[in-house]
Amino acid sequence: MFTNVQYGSASDTHAMDVCSVQESCAWVIDGSDALFPTHITEAAHDGEWFVKELNAYFKQNLTSPHWRISDIVYQGLRHIHHKLLSYPGADQLCDLELPNACCAAVRIMHSRLYYFILGNCELIITHPDGQMTSYIDLRLQQLDAKLLELSREMHDQKRMPLFTARNFMDHLLVENRLRRNIEGGYYVLSEDATVVKHALVGSLPLQDIKSISLICNGFSQYYNCEKVKTYLDRYLKQERSGEFVELYEGMLAKKKPNDKLARYMQESLSGQSTVVFFDVNEVNQIHYRK
Repeated sequence: MFTNVQYGSASDTHAMDVCSVQESCAWVIDGSDALFPTHITEAAHDGEWFVKELNAYFKQNLTSPHWRISDIVYQGLRHIHHKLLSYPGADQLCDLELPNACCAAVRIMHSRLYYFILGNCELIITHPDGQMTSYIDLRLQQLDAKLLELSREMHDQKRMPLFTARNFMDHLLVENRLRRNIEGGYYVLSEDATVVKHALVGSLPLQDIKSISLICNGFSQYYNCEKVKTYLDRYLKQERSGEFVELYEGMLAKKKPNDKLARYMQESLSGQSTVVFFDVNEVNQIHYRK
């Protein structure tokens, strides 16, 4: 069903992302260490451990015809959290000391494509007429975009020196990340399995789909507390070059305009972006390269 799989990446060696394409389901997972990092697992980073466990769970369970994707993710998060609690000291940690992940997953059932998106991952559908539609969870980006807007207004109206404004915004960026999995904030995969009810979910008839792209947008680089203070300047000045970047930006340029899908600050690739492209058809052979 999913064929002609191609993989592209701008990820650096520290990225915590993974993607997998099977016959009728596919996903990308983008992980991050906690806002206040601890290290309790045997992996190099707890974020890597979390992504590995979730990836393994998806491989075993995502094709189950008896459960919705949300139900499978819910059970997976409960299973993984129970496993995490087996490590010494894990039961003493608060939520902001535990790893996170974002994901975008798709599955074909009954001639429809079902999708699940939570956090900083993206699904792009290319339609038979060449139009593109993006599905992406922008809640954290929207919080930061408000700060960027406020910073510009203060600078333009000369209400605050630019250096002071930037320092002020740095503190608010950290505050935004403290809104993890709470009302009015943003939601990511974590120790709390109930976050699945905040995911973007839906379905499309297969006849409306030509190909699919699943994208990790560099969640760890965007979220992690150690990089928050310098992230805005570096992100907005990100060098835009290379064949992969041109292809990705070309896809964005062709997308059907939709104000609700505005990318805010996410207009250029971060240094940890990963994407997998594949066609949707009836051929049951897959070539996958990573």
